[in-house]
Amino acid sequence: MRKAFNVLFVLLTISWCFGQSKKEFKRQGLSALSKGDFVTTKENYLKLLEKGEKTWETYTILGDCEFHLGNSEDAIAYYRKAQEKNPVYAGLYLRMGNVLRKQGKFEEAIINFRKMTITEPENPQIYNMISSTYFENGEFLAALDAIDMMVKFGGENLDSSYGRSLAYIKLNRIPEACIELEKADQLDKQNERRDIDVMKALHCVK
Repeated sequence: MRKAFNVLFVLLTISWCFGQSKKEFKRQGLSALSKGDFVTTKENYLKLLEKGEKTWETYTILGDCEFHLGNSEDAIAYYRKAQEKNPVYAGLYLRMGNVLRKQGKFEEAIINFRKMTITEPENPQIYNMISSTYFENGEFLAALDAIDMMVKFGGENLDSSYGRSLAYIKLNRIPEACIELEKADQLDKQNERRDIDVMKALHCVK
């Protein structure tokens, strides 16, 4: 009986120490993350991973660390593992989309941004990101379609008018571009987009 008790005590002690070390790694990792110390955060979360903490949160934070450390491919690999654990979290598709966009993989980025609309179908900012990515990829008509969706759920604003004007200029639809530039100028209360006046002078002044 005493021997069985001793074995149980040892097992409980090991389990308690194991749990404590995981908590400490997580505490140190989150503390470093709050300070923007991605190297230390990565070190602690890799230790968590080694101890079996293979959650979507662990993979997401490791992906964030790799992204900020300039390791885009490693970031994507971790984000994909996080998506396998939590396929409905929109924040993961946002992260993936931004990394892929930075790499110039615009079509893959758009696929990830569009997956965000499954859980947030009426979020205008998602369509704004989709439109901007289409624009970067030279798909100006698709960019305009995405802006229409942004306006449908969020109303006309500076981003929608400005985005339309840029797409219309690329499509050589100058009269429509000038209409949107005028709208953008009126909406630009804080004079944030100073290039609006420049574009109006180049394309719209008769």
